[in-house]
Amino acid sequence: MDTFGHTNTGNLALVNPLQTRGTVAPVLPENLGPRVLELASVLQTTLDIEMQINLFGKEIQRYLSVDGLGYTLPNNETRFLYGREASERATYALVLHDNSLGSIRVFRDLPFAEHELSSLENLLCALIYPLRNALTYKQAVEMASRDPLTGVQNRLALSNALTREIDLARRQGQKLSVLVIDIDHFKSFNDKFGHTFGDDVLVAISQTIANTVRRCDLLYRFGGEEFVVLTSHTGVDGARLLAERIRENVAAMQTVRGRSVDLTVSIGVAGLAAKDTEQRFFDRADKALYQAKSDGRNRTVLG
Repeated sequence: MDTFGHTNTGNLALVNPLQTRGTVAPVLPENLGPRVLELASVLQTTLDIEMQINLFGKEIQRYLSVDGLGYTLPNNETRFLYGREASERATYALVLHDNSLGSIRVFRDLPFAEHELSSLENLLCALIYPLRNALTYKQAVEMASRDPLTGVQNRLALSNALTREIDLARRQGQKLSVLVIDIDHFKSFNDKFGHTFGDDVLVAISQTIANTVRRCDLLYRFGGEEFVVLTSHTGVDGARLLAERIRENVAAMQTVRGRSVDLTVSIGVAGLAAKDTEQRFFDRADKALYQAKSDGRNRTVLG
């Protein structure tokens, strides 16, 4: 097995791959400089990371024989794949000014020759700045869609997610449910202990909800003391069970910041129906919530 060392190309740090077996030697352009500039211009036409990766994969196939590539974001949680995976891979950690831009892995069935890796590294230079810009844009969008107090997604993000999740559920023929959650008698905490403690209650309850739902469920602060959970691949019965777990876990909270509390929530639940618009889907859960509050609070009602 041949091990290629650590290479620096300007501000781009590249960790070369481990490889096995022999090499192939296709005909490559002797000077990739103009091609790199051309590729960079193509990649700068979008701030969508997945589209950039697809463009990069498509363009480098003009110069190298590759079957696919995978890109992993710096948080290691999200991955985009162009083409297909194969037995041979060249993996690179992308770093600009000591900032991680994630990692990229290029796949094909036959091993890479060393001069092919050199060409690939030159082509990767075209990706660095467009990718940095796309990641910066993604971060800005995420910050705009986050509630600054609780850290969960906000009402703006919910509006976009409803459209996306409803469309996805219908295309895949899957179930989708929504929970609308309201803290009972929240105003009394603000009136008795002040708004700072009220904020502490909001943070504590948002954390309890986040710890109760699945990782694939989506949690939002709708506004004030209301939260919303979108739960995919889940019918109304499963959503009701989730709502009950949330309600019970909130009721089990005994203290917030060392102060004894008696907290409960009311929850309205609705499952996506065939004729639902985004607004009607949400409104059915919202009306169920108000029914729960009208019926005495600290309960779950189906819409």
